[in-house]
Amino acid sequence: MRSGDLVFKGQQFHLTKFIDAGAVAGDALTHTGEARVGRGADGAPFVAKCEKVERDGVATVAEGGAGYIDIATVGTLPLGFQTLVVDGAGKVKVGAGGTRCFVNIARDGIANIKI
Repeated sequence: MRSGDLVFKGQQFHLTKFIDAGAVAGDALTHTGEARVGRGADGAPFVAKCEKVERDGVATVAEGGAGYIDIATVGTLPLGFQTLVVDGAGKVKVGAGGTRCFVNIARDGIANIKI
């Protein structure tokens, strides 16, 4: 995501996890089991972004420590530190009991956040 001359991208901290059926690259994910992530239930804590899904049921995900990532949002998120949860359909939103992340840029259903 770009803001003026600044470009924020991930810093190559990506892990491999088992992934639930239905999740696709770009989805906001939550933990759904041991070493497993998925879209989860609405209101579950946001933990990762799906980068790539392989045919064998594993995925590359950007988790805490990945730096700045772009993620789809429900509406426009407030800037600054927010508590983020998944919506169960691959997006994040602000919600109680979520994961504290820094929202750097937010507009038009997408946000640049530090996880």
